[in-house]
Amino acid sequence: MSLALSGIFSGIDTDVLISASMAAARRPLGRYATRKNSWQSKLSAVEEIERRMDQLKALVDDLRDTDNLRHVSAVSSNTDVVLISASTGATEGVHDVIVDSLALSEKEIHVGVTPTEAWTNSLGVTDGDTEYISAADISDATGTDYKFVFQFGSESQVVVDLSSYDATGITLNQLISEINTAAGYTAASAVSSSGSYKLRIQASSVGDNALTITEDDSISVLDSTDDFTQSVDGATGADTLIGAGQFVYTYNGVSRTITTTASSNLGGLRDLINNDASNPGVTASILEYEADASHKYHLVLSGNDSGSDYAITIEASTTLSGFTPGANWTQTQAAQDARFRVDGYPADPNWIERSSNSVSDVIDGVTLTLLDAGTVTVNLNRDTSRLKSDLENLVGVYNGLADTIDSSSGYDSATDTAGVLIGDSGLKTLLYSIRSSLTGSLSGFENGLDSYTLPSQIGIEIDRDGQMSIDYTVLDEALSDDYAAVLAAIGAVGTGGSDTSYIQFNSAESGTTAGTYDVEVDFDAAGTVIAARIRSEGESTWRDATVDGNVITGGSGNPEQYLEMTAIWDNSQSGTPYTQSGQVRVRQGFAGKLYDKLDAMLDVTDGTMTIKKDRYNDAIDQLDKRIEAQQSRLEAKEKRLRAKYARLEAALARLDSLRGSFDALLTQLNATNNG
Repeated sequence: MSLALSGIFSGIDTDVLISASMAAARRPLGRYATRKNSWQSKLSAVEEIERRMDQLKALVDDLRDTDNLRHVSAVSSNTDVVLISASTGATEGVHDVIVDSLALSEKEIHVGVTPTEAWTNSLGVTDGDTEYISAADISDATGTDYKFVFQFGSESQVVVDLSSYDATGITLNQLISEINTAAGYTAASAVSSSGSYKLRIQASSVGDNALTITEDDSISVLDSTDDFTQSVDGATGADTLIGAGQFVYTYNGVSRTITTTASSNLGGLRDLINNDASNPGVTASILEYEADASHKYHLVLSGNDSGSDYAITIEASTTLSGFTPGANWTQTQAAQDARFRVDGYPADPNWIERSSNSVSDVIDGVTLTLLDAGTVTVNLNRDTSRLKSDLENLVGVYNGLADTIDSSSGYDSATDTAGVLIGDSGLKTLLYSIRSSLTGSLSGFENGLDSYTLPSQIGIEIDRDGQMSIDYTVLDEALSDDYAAVLAAIGAVGTGGSDTSYIQFNSAESGTTAGTYDVEVDFDAAGTVIAARIRSEGESTWRDATVDGNVITGGSGNPEQYLEMTAIWDNSQSGTPYTQSGQVRVRQGFAGKLYDKLDAMLDVTDGTMTIKKDRYNDAIDQLDKRIEAQQSRLEAKEKRLRAKYARLEAALARLDSLRGSFDALLTQLNATNNG
C-alpha cells in the first residue's frame, strides 16, 4: 500500500512534522488567549458594576434635595373656576383664590362688506400684458361702434369706447383699465383660473343687479352674457373685492403695512395678514353675519396673546377704503390682564395681575389655570406615596448593585462556582463605603437638635446579608411625627445651624463638606470684625476665613468653601476687643452623601472604577502585544521549518541525481569488462 508523502525523495510527511512542531510551539499562545479571556471577563464584570453604580448615582441625584422630595396633591373646590396642579417642591396648605377677571386677547371686527354680483369671461390668456383680443378677433363693427356696453340691474350703463384699439387689438390689462375708467369704480379685474387670467366685471353695489350686455354695440367675445359666467352671486364673502390701498395695524409694538391691489378681495386681505412673515401675532379670519344688505362679511382680527400689553391698533395711515379706524371697526373684546387675589391679598381695591390665565409664579410649585370669575378653595395635601416610591426604587437599585458585586467577587458554594472577580477585596471595600452612607450617622445632624440622625430612624435598614429594605411602620411614624425632618434626613443640602446666636449660619452649597466646624471671630473694641478662623471639628489647625463686614465665608478649596455665616456683636462686650467662638453645622442627607461617594468612585480620571478598568485594559493590551509577537514568531518558525525540509528534499534530489550517474557509469564499465 503506497502512502502519499509530501517528501518525494525523503519519503517523510513534512506537513505532519511541521504541524506537530507548530502545535507544541503554539501552547504559550493558547495560555495567553486564556489569560486574555479571563481579563476580559473581569473587565466586563467591572463595567456591569459601574453601570449599576451609575444607575444608583442618577437615582440619588434626584433625592439629594428636599425640594425634590416634597410632593402634594392639589384639589380645587370648583374646577369650573380654577384648575390647579402642583409640581415637586410645593408646600401643603389651603388657599382661597378669588378671580375677578380673566386675561383676554383683543378682537377687532370690521363693519363688514357684501359681495356684489360678478361675471367672468370665458376667454383666458396666459399674459395680461401681451394678449387678450387681437385685431383679427375684431368684428365688423369698427370705429365708433367698437364698444363694450354693459349694465348691472338699475345701475348706470357702462359704455367702454375701444375704437383706438381696433387695428391692433387690446390686452387684458388695457381692457381692465378702460372699463374701470368708463365705469368710475373698480368694475373690472383679472382673476386667475387654472394657470390663465380672465376678465371679471362686477356691479358697484349689492342688490338685484342682473347683468345685461348691449349686443349691437359690442365686439366679439364680449357681445353677450353667453360669453360670461356668473362667478359671484352674494354667497361667498372671501371673493368680495375690496380694491387697492394700504391696511396698517400695530400689535405688541410692531406696525405692519399690508398692501392690496385693485383686484384684491376680502379673503386675499385675510391671507396677506396671516401669511405675513413679520406678523407680530395677529390672526385674521372672516365672520359671516348680515347686519344689513351692505355688511354681511366681516374681517376679524384676533390677538394671539392675552394681556393688556397686546392691544390691536388700526392706524390712521390706513388708506384701504372702508377699513380706516373709527366707525369701521368694533372692539368686541379688549386685551386685558387676569385679576385675582390669593388668601385675601392684596387688599381691596388692588389685584394680582397677570397677562396669562396660566399662573405659576404666585404660589410656589403650584400652577393655577383661571377659567372663570369666582371664588375657590385650593387644597394642597401632603402626598408621601411618591417619596415611598422613590425609596423603593433606591432599595431595588442598591440591592441589584450589592448582588452584582457579591456574585462577581464571591464564591457560590451551591454551584461550586467562583466569581470572575474573586479575591478583589477592593470591591468589598467599595460596597462597604456605599453601605455606610445608608447606615452611618447623618453628617451635620445632632441629637437633641435634629429629630433623626440615622437613616434607620426613618425606616432604612440593611440586614446581615447586605440587603436593603424599608420598615414602613417606622417610616410612617417618622413621617407623621416630623415630615420635614424625614425629608432633611434624606435630602438636606445647604442647610445647617449654629450653637450660638452670635455666629449665625446663613447658607452652604452642595460643594461644602457636611459636618461640624469650629469658628472663631475676632472683634475690635468698636465691634468690627477684624479676623475669623475655621476648622473642621477634631482638627488642630485653623484656616483663615474671608471677612466682608460681618459676613464670614469659608475659603475656596477648603472643606468649608461656600459656607457663609454672619457674626453678631455682643453688646455686653462693649468697649473691649474679644473673640467669639461657636460651632456651626452643615447638614447633608444620606442621599447627598451617597451621591458624593459614587461621584468620586466613578470619576473618569481617578475614580476607583476608572482605575480598575485601566488596570484590566492595560493587562489586555499587554497580552495583545504578547499574542501578536508570539504569532510573528510562530509564522517565522513555520517558515524556517518549511525552508529546512525544502533544503533536505533538494539535497536528496541532488544525491539521487548523482546515484543515477554512478549507476550508468557502473553499467558501462561492466559492459566494457564483459566485452
